[in-house]
Amino acid sequence: MTPVLSAVYDELLARAMQPPEADAFDRWVQAFLRRTGRFDAGGAEAARRMDAAREDALCRGGWAARLAGGLSDPAEQSLAALLPRAHRGVFVFDRVREHRIVRDLLQGGAFLLVPRDSVGREVIDDNEGAVCVARLVGGMDGCAMLPGVVFHRADATQHILEVVAAARERGMAVDDVCEALLRMDHALQTLSRVRPAFAYRPEALVWRDPTETPVWRRR
Repeated sequence: MTPVLSAVYDELLARAMQPPEADAFDRWVQAFLRRTGRFDAGGAEAARRMDAAREDALCRGGWAARLAGGLSDPAEQSLAALLPRAHRGVFVFDRVREHRIVRDLLQGGAFLLVPRDSVGREVIDDNEGAVCVARLVGGMDGCAMLPGVVFHRADATQHILEVVAAARERGMAVDDVCEALLRMDHALQTLSRVRPAFAYRPEALVWRDPTETPVWRRR
């Protein structure tokens, strides 16, 4: 994110995690983690998944929109209003001379990443050739990446392309596809001796709530 957007994002997040918003915000976060996979606390993956959950609550859950009016600066309110409209997708990165280009595999389109995007600078160089699930916020001179970005292992890229192709053929919603890919990433990283070819499969696009009674046992 840009420094100004980062400050607004952090302020909105701090307000969402305080009363009277905290309980409902946490319920959204926990539901997201239940759908996408929860990592053991204390590790880097747990922190990244929590960032993704909180970003989802701010953007899709509506907290950014509801809390924007409480910011005193109109410019900050305008930045906060961008978050619910952030472009969510499944992205890969290219270089065009000195520029970073973000390409959306799911919906199509290419986006210029602004050079001052702190999130992009921190994570892209360490993840060359990998696919990520992320949200982009547009500006006058390009796009900035929100901090809930999750990169997948580079050796899973070919299998992700097949999953995305299947999702597009089925006409699946963007949010459903992104959450399915996060579940597949969780399976790859937590199940023993699981390879990308098994974790990333079109059959795994559909989520089944483990707390629900199986259909064959319903009366």
